[in-house]
Amino acid sequence: MTTTDDLMDYCGAQESDRDYLEKCLAQAMMLVNAYCIRTPDIPEEVLDGAYLQVGSELFHRKSAPNGIAQFSSLDGSTPIRVAKDPMMSVYALLNRWVVSGV
Repeated sequence: MTTTDDLMDYCGAQESDRDYLEKCLAQAMMLVNAYCIRTPDIPEEVLDGAYLQVGSELFHRKSAPNGIAQFSSLDGSTPIRVAKDPMMSVYALLNRWVVSGV
């Protein structure tokens, strides 16, 4: 089972972010579980990975105002837009078990 400490390690977050990470993890679990409803045979390790990835996406949005992430760089790189859907990175992973369609 994924914990806040796991997400903190995954994100490289500070102890001061713990409360926010708890909220991100709870939201990530709700999103992943809602997507995987009626799919009880997903391995726990895969679900844990999905929780971490989605939780990380939610956590890092805090640093991307209006969906734009700007990374400090000396080469003058341009800002990039982050995905609006925090589940984007896990759909391909979960679709091996989730049956879609009618």
